[in-house]
Amino acid sequence: MAFYSSFKFAPGEWFPFKDREFIDNIVNEDVNARQGKNFENPDFELKVVFDVHNYFAIDLMQRIRLSDVNNEKLVVILPTPENATYISLAEAINSLKISCRNVHVFFLNEYANEKGEVAPWQSPYSKSGQFMNNFYNRLDDGLKMPIENIHFWTSENVESYSNEIEKLGGADVCYTYISWAGGLGVIDVETFKASSIDELKGMTSRLVTPALETIAQDSLRGMFGFSGDISSVPPKAVTVGPKDLLSAKEWIDLEYLVGCAGTGTHQKFPIRLALFGPLCPENPASLMRLSKGTCYVCPEVAEMPSSAPDFVDLIPALEKIAQKEGK
Repeated sequence: MAFYSSFKFAPGEWFPFKDREFIDNIVNEDVNARQGKNFENPDFELKVVFDVHNYFAIDLMQRIRLSDVNNEKLVVILPTPENATYISLAEAINSLKISCRNVHVFFLNEYANEKGEVAPWQSPYSKSGQFMNNFYNRLDDGLKMPIENIHFWTSENVESYSNEIEKLGGADVCYTYISWAGGLGVIDVETFKASSIDELKGMTSRLVTPALETIAQDSLRGMFGFSGDISSVPPKAVTVGPKDLLSAKEWIDLEYLVGCAGTGTHQKFPIRLALFGPLCPENPASLMRLSKGTCYVCPEVAEMPSSAPDFVDLIPALEKIAQKEGK
C-alpha cells in the first residue's frame, strides 16, 4: 500500500484562519532571518538568544537596581510561575544589597475556580503564591518591598485591576509569554472577542475561561507535577487586558517556556503567528508588535518547524536501511 496526498482538510472551527497556503507561509517564516527591527513598528525588536530566562532576570534586576539608586517608583507586570528566574533574582538582589522598596508588582494573570473565586496567594494553586514563595520570601527583610506594593488579584478587584495599574501611571514594563493557543497568557481569541483591533486594544482586566490548549499547557508546569494532569488546572482565570500591556512603557516577551524538561517545539507555531501573522483581533499576540519592546526567543523555538507526517521521512529511511542490509 502506498500513501497518497489527495486528502485535503481545513483547520478546526476553533482556529480563526482557514487558508492553508496563508498558514503555511507564516509557519515557514525564518525567525533567525527576521531578527532586529524588521517590523511595522520601528520600536519593536526580535532577538534570538541562548538563555532567555537570564535576559529576563537581568533586565528586571537592572530596573529594580535603578529604582533603588534613583529612588524612583517602578511598576511591573509579571508572569508566574517563573520560579527558577525569581529564585536567581532574589539571590542576586540579596548579594548586591538592592532595595525593592520602590517596586510595585502586578500579576499578568491568576487562577480562579468554576465560581469565579480567585485563588489567594496562600493557595498552592496560586500563581502569585509561587512569586511570594520563590522571590518575596527569599529577599532579606531590609530589602523587601512593602507588602502593600504587591497587588494581588482578588475576587473583588477583577474588573478594577486595570484601574489600579492606571492609578500608578501605568506599568513601566510588562513581561509576557505566548500560549499554545496563540494568546498572551490567557488573552486569546476566545476570551477577548473583539470586532476590530482598536476594540481589542481598549479591553481591560476580566474573568475568563482559558482555551483548552492553555489548560493543557499549564498542566505541564511544576505546579501540577509536570504530569499533564488537566483535571488539576483551575478552570478559570483572571487577567490584565490588552490595554494594560499596550500602556506599558516597554513590553518584553519571553519565548522559552517548556514543560516536562522537554523542548519548545509546541511554541514554534504560535510565535510565528504572533510575529508574522496579521495584526488583527483573531491574532491577539500580534499586539506586542505595536509597542516599544523586545521579543526574546530561544534557539529551539526559533528553529524552522516541520509539520510533515512521520511517514514522509520514515519510509525512505527504512528503504536505506534495507539496502545496507542487502534486503
